[in-house]
Amino acid sequence: MTARTAKVRTRRRVRSQQDAWLISKLEGAAGWPYTQHKEMKIIAGLLLISSICAFADDPSLQPLPDPTGKAKYAERSRIIVDLDGDGVMDLLLSGSPDTFGTMGGPWTVHLNRDGDYKRIGEVWAHPLAIAFEPDQARIQSDPETRRYTRIWVYLRAGGSRGSFGYFRVGENSVDDMASIEIYLGNVENAIGRAIYEATFKKSPIPFKVQRSTTADDGTVTWNESKR
Repeated sequence: MTARTAKVRTRRRVRSQQDAWLISKLEGAAGWPYTQHKEMKIIAGLLLISSICAFADDPSLQPLPDPTGKAKYAERSRIIVDLDGDGVMDLLLSGSPDTFGTMGGPWTVHLNRDGDYKRIGEVWAHPLAIAFEPDQARIQSDPETRRYTRIWVYLRAGGSRGSFGYFRVGENSVDDMASIEIYLGNVENAIGRAIYEATFKKSPIPFKVQRSTTADDGTVTWNESKR
């Protein structure tokens, strides 16, 4: 018997011993003899457990500690919207209130992938000046060039002026904002006002804005918020 054959037999014997140990553990845990049919049930159970854990990864269900220290938890907002057109609701989750001002604040963007929320980037927006529109590049086969949605926003800078533009949402990232400055005065700024009202009066992709309530034990619930 060659040295190579001896090594192969040794590996097989070790593997057989490992399999026997695993089977004994399965039998002890389940309380019945191990069979291949029951192995499939165990695998199915493990897959079910895995899917449940994935659904528990919703970032909006995690309490947000108050960064100011004035309270145990800080409340925030979320936007429920189907960004990629797959019929499943995705998520925009706001930062804490101390990060918001008159122009709005930061929102992390999460795509829902079978219950597992994939963070792909961040946008700046005010919940009263945001709209969602399908991007023409959502049909691209290449995920690097595919863009699902344009998130239109208005960020007030001061007085009647502000930045108007959009973020493009892709499979793995959010593009930087493309914008122009517009003015929201009265008669003298009729074009800027018309652009603003036409964009934010009704979003082509419907969405819901919700506000959190966090209990002392860290349980987070969400309720509809008036826009």
